[in-house]
Amino acid sequence: MTASDGRSVALESIDDDWLSRDGLWIDGTWELPSGGARLDVVSPSTEQSIGSVPDADAADVDRAVRSARAAIEPGAPWASMSPGERADVLERMADSIEALDRDLDVLLAHEVGRPIGGSGKRPSRPAELLRHAAASARSDLVDEVRPVPEKRPRYAVQRSLVRRRSHGVTAAISPYNGTLPLGLYKIGPTLAAGGSVVFKPPPQAPLEAFVLAEIAADAGLPPGVLNVVSGGAETGRALVEHDGVDMVGFTGSTAAGRQVAVACAERLRPVVLELGGKSAAIVLDDVDVDRLAAAIPFLAYTFSGQNCFIHSRFVVDRRRVDEVVDALVVASERLTVGDPLDPTTDLGPVISAEHRDRVERYVDIGRSEGARVVTGGDRPRIDQGWYVRPTVFADATNAMRICREEIFGPVISVIAVDGDDEAVAVANDSDFGLAGSVWSSDDGRAEAVAQRVDSGTVGVNGYGFNTAAPLAGWKSSGIGVELGREGFASYVRYQSIHRTGIR
Repeated sequence: MTASDGRSVALESIDDDWLSRDGLWIDGTWELPSGGARLDVVSPSTEQSIGSVPDADAADVDRAVRSARAAIEPGAPWASMSPGERADVLERMADSIEALDRDLDVLLAHEVGRPIGGSGKRPSRPAELLRHAAASARSDLVDEVRPVPEKRPRYAVQRSLVRRRSHGVTAAISPYNGTLPLGLYKIGPTLAAGGSVVFKPPPQAPLEAFVLAEIAADAGLPPGVLNVVSGGAETGRALVEHDGVDMVGFTGSTAAGRQVAVACAERLRPVVLELGGKSAAIVLDDVDVDRLAAAIPFLAYTFSGQNCFIHSRFVVDRRRVDEVVDALVVASERLTVGDPLDPTTDLGPVISAEHRDRVERYVDIGRSEGARVVTGGDRPRIDQGWYVRPTVFADATNAMRICREEIFGPVISVIAVDGDDEAVAVANDSDFGLAGSVWSSDDGRAEAVAQRVDSGTVGVNGYGFNTAAPLAGWKSSGIGVELGREGFASYVRYQSIHRTGIR
């Protein structure tokens, strides 16, 4: 099969070295794991193994952490570089990963079922994040002299030198719906600040993490500064609990995030958590329905609903609810579900048979609670792969489990409300607070409503990410900040050197 731009999308077109790794990336080289356990990487569209990687144990994690620690000791090459020199390395990494962007798209289509259609129109998100980290290294690590607010006695502090440095070794853990982008939320700032990383990619999608390691080495990143250990939950636990780790950056489920938070609290270790969501699209009575409908594929169905920002609750003014439901049905039924390697496909499979079963259980729960399926709710007629058709529930209430629990699949629930105040109250009545949006023909009105939403990010007549602006999960959606100057600061520690007036 060939994509519309002529590039091959066959599995055979991917370098075999990308598909199976015998070793772990530790101290700038391939090191054989301590044990023989391995993880199969299974394509969710074919249900076949496309490769495998080691399942690292605690001994492997220990080697990786020790390597990362040694790489930032005084006198080590990375520790001796200036922020500008580190930025140069990150920019070379960005150039290389951008050059491989199309190949990585094909790899992801096989590995996690993300459709390649439209991928050529998107800029490389990993490259953007690396360049943002490089810019932060150049601008946000300058030592700053701060005078005291007022005159002091000569024996008191007269001025302070404020320094910003890395925490040290960061444990970076990312989920299958964004191995590289969500990993680089943590890796980029750490490297820019002069720290080192042990990166544990998700067991379902580890392959591109090793590609990043090779890119980093080719760009001049010294050995040990970036280590990659593949594995499952036990590998992650060994990494988070290792005494040689200085901070943890984790993106994943809220349940797993709570365990990470407990482990870090016991060790008084800084942690940044970006967790689950149950985001609401608030649809006001003056909504432009066509504009809303055009956004549905991204807003509700990106990666078949397997994304933390997914707007799975549509909180709609009752005066427009029938019209909005009709538009959601039409938009959902227009989407092509199928082979992620076909450029015409809009939605691929979900990640596993177990996850498809979980999504289908929630559909059954919604029906049993009294919500009405107006489209979808079943599997498409595809012989292989773990597919779920886009599903829209009408007549839902915010008390239903389908409106309170993260499904992480292509399922929308429509909740009717009376007026803006009730819409805000329903949107905020959630354990989560990661994302959301407000829809109105009046941008000013929508923004005023958005400011009342208990969520770290809110879109006005759309939704998106700005690398220069902070991403923060509120409530059960996370702790701390990523992206923007504020996110960079999350991976930096501060030192004040005070000069007194004594001579």
